[in-house]
Amino acid sequence: MEFSYSPLETVITNEEVAEALPRVLERLNAKRILLMASSNLSEITQQFSDLRNSIGNRQVDLFDSIGTHSPRGDVLQALEFARDFDPDLLVSLGGGSIIDATKAVQLGIDQGIMNQNQMLSYVKMADGSCGPRWGDVKFFAKPSKIRQIAVPTTLSGAEFSNNAGILDLKNSTKEGYWGPRLCPQAIIYDPGLSVKTPEWLWLSTAIRSLDHAIEGFCSANTSPYLDAHFLRAIELFASSLPMVKSETGNINARSLNQQAVWLACCGLGKVSHGASHGIGYILGSYCGVPHGYTSCVMLPAVLDWNKMEFEHQQEPIVKAMGQTKISAGKAVRHLVESLGLPSTLQQVGVKEDQLDEIAARAIKHPVVRTNPRSLETKEQALEILNLAWD
Repeated sequence: MEFSYSPLETVITNEEVAEALPRVLERLNAKRILLMASSNLSEITQQFSDLRNSIGNRQVDLFDSIGTHSPRGDVLQALEFARDFDPDLLVSLGGGSIIDATKAVQLGIDQGIMNQNQMLSYVKMADGSCGPRWGDVKFFAKPSKIRQIAVPTTLSGAEFSNNAGILDLKNSTKEGYWGPRLCPQAIIYDPGLSVKTPEWLWLSTAIRSLDHAIEGFCSANTSPYLDAHFLRAIELFASSLPMVKSETGNINARSLNQQAVWLACCGLGKVSHGASHGIGYILGSYCGVPHGYTSCVMLPAVLDWNKMEFEHQQEPIVKAMGQTKISAGKAVRHLVESLGLPSTLQQVGVKEDQLDEIAARAIKHPVVRTNPRSLETKEQALEILNLAWD
C-alpha cells in the first residue's frame, strides 16, 4: 500500500470563523481575498458582513451566484469575476457546490483558462472520456498560483478532495475536474455557523459523508489505517446526528458531526467507492436530487444488494452504528428515517419512467463499476434501483 497525503495543511474545529479566519489569513499573508458563496445560502448578507469585519484592512470582494451542483456557466462567470478582482486567496462559505466551484476557479486561475472550450480540455466525463489535459501532471508542475480556505456549512466533505464536480446543464451530466492542489489549504469548522443551515440539508449531507465512510470501508483497496478512520466516523455519525435532530442548537454534537466528516473523508481520492456514489451522481445531474438525499436513498439499497456476497464484511458497520441482529442496510435506513429524511426514490421525486435511463447511465459510470459486488449489466443496476424505489 502507498498512501499519499493531500496538500491540505490545517483543519480548525470548534471555533468561530470570525476568530479563526483572521489568524489563518495573517499566517498566509493574504492581502486580496475573494469570498465565494452559494446563491441560496441563508442569511448570506449578515454572514459576509461579519466576515468582512473580522478580516479587517485586507481588500475583499464577494461572488455569490453559484447554483446547486455548481453549473459550469456559473463557474465561468465566477472565474471572470476573479480575474477582474485578481485575488491572492479564495475563501468559500457554503456546501459542496460552492467548495467545488471554488476549486474550479482555482484551476482556471492556475492554468490560465479563459473560456468554456479551454475549461473542457481539463474535463473527465462520467463515461470515462477525458479532455486532452485531464490528469497530465506536467500542467501542474509549478506551485499553485492560488489556494482556497473552506468554511463548510454542510457535511458533504467536498473540502477534502482534489476533485471538483461541475454540472453541464445542457446534457444533465456531471463533469469532473482534478488538480493536485485543488483541495483547500485550510478548513475552518464553525459549529455555531452551522445552526443557520437548514436542518434537512445538514442531516442529509451527513448521510453523504456516512456514505463516504461506509463505501470506503467496503472498498477493495482500503487499508487498516483507513478502516480505523471509517469505523470511528460511522460511530460518531450514529451517536451525534440524533442529538442534533432532538436539539438543534447542540453545538457540541454539531462539532462531532463535523469531526466525523473529517474522519470519513480521509480516503477521498485514495479508495474507490461503489454504486451508492455512482448512481448518486446520476440522480443529482439527471434528476436534480440533492447529493445528501441521493445517499439517504441509495446507500441502504446498495448495502442490501451487496449483502448477498459481502454480509460478513458488513458486520463491523452494523456494530459501529450501535446495532445488532439487523443488516447494515437496515441499520442505515433506520438512522435515515429517524432523522426525518427520505429513504426511497419516490420520496425524492424520481419518476418510475426515469429508472431505465438511470440504470443505462449507471452501468457506464466508472464509480458504479468499482462496486464491491460486480455490476456488469443494466438489469443489475435496475435491481438496486427497485430496492430503493419503495
